[in-house]
Amino acid sequence: MAVILNLIKKATSAGFRKILALLSPLIRIWEDSKFLFKEESVSPPVFIVGAPRTGSTIIYQALTNAYQLGFIDNTACTWHRNLRFGLWLSQKKYGDQPHNNFKAEHGSTRKFGGHAPSECGQFWYRWLPKDRHFIDHHEVTSKMVTEIRKEVLGVSAYLKQPLLFKNLNAGQRLRLIRKAFPSAKIIFIRRDPRFVIRSILKAREKTGVEPGDWWSIMPPNVKDLLSLSECEMSAAQVYYVEKQIQQDLALFPDNRVWQLHNQELSESLMDELARWMSVERRKNGELPAFMKDDLSTIDLAEKDSLEKAINRYPFDKDAFI
Repeated sequence: MAVILNLIKKATSAGFRKILALLSPLIRIWEDSKFLFKEESVSPPVFIVGAPRTGSTIIYQALTNAYQLGFIDNTACTWHRNLRFGLWLSQKKYGDQPHNNFKAEHGSTRKFGGHAPSECGQFWYRWLPKDRHFIDHHEVTSKMVTEIRKEVLGVSAYLKQPLLFKNLNAGQRLRLIRKAFPSAKIIFIRRDPRFVIRSILKAREKTGVEPGDWWSIMPPNVKDLLSLSECEMSAAQVYYVEKQIQQDLALFPDNRVWQLHNQELSESLMDELARWMSVERRKNGELPAFMKDDLSTIDLAEKDSLEKAINRYPFDKDAFI
């Protein structure tokens, strides 16, 4: 165990990560011998999808803290080239402890400890491009599917828990997910577009994104949206990201999809989701307080500006509070 803990500590070193990349093929031989599984006995993964700034992070943190779900934490993500090994190390260090982290910086939890749940986009970039997010049917190869299934289902079999993923790029990759995991479950979260766009604009400003540059999830038509003003670009981003998700959710059986609104978030809803995923409560795992949007927090001038941008797109009426 001391050797394992020492490896975890060293994983914060950039030099060690370079060495680990060279060792990755050898580690994979060990993984393939240890993480054997029978498909019929493994729980399929669950994916949280939606537009950015809709509340997906807090759902991810709540569900992984309070219920018996496997997840990629920051420790495991360090070994994204060998996810099975990384989650094995994490399990040896943390066991079944809750992570007790409900903080993030635009989805990132790297500052909040090794056991904090990670989006770990690096895992998916082993197979997918970094300059775009949408993946069409013809881009999905049998090799890609086989390798992803081996990693994800191998870990799930070892943990005896379904893996929960929150990487919003997955909403533009549902065609891949359907081929890799036909029985996957999808949680699709939405939020009043006025609050989503408002939050995106604040995130763009905070992270120094220039007008005309893109931030976060890219829908298929991202290049057509770059000439828009920041407010309209943000509105278009939400609309087209959600449109692609809604289109591709039709690939999954209705009983494998749960659509919800940010305003619904509550302890009772988390319990319902846990029953739907067939998972039990985690010992000592607590749920966070869930915040509700309030229109009175938006002044009239800002509200008018947001609604002008939103009215250019046919958002579903039930998305608004």
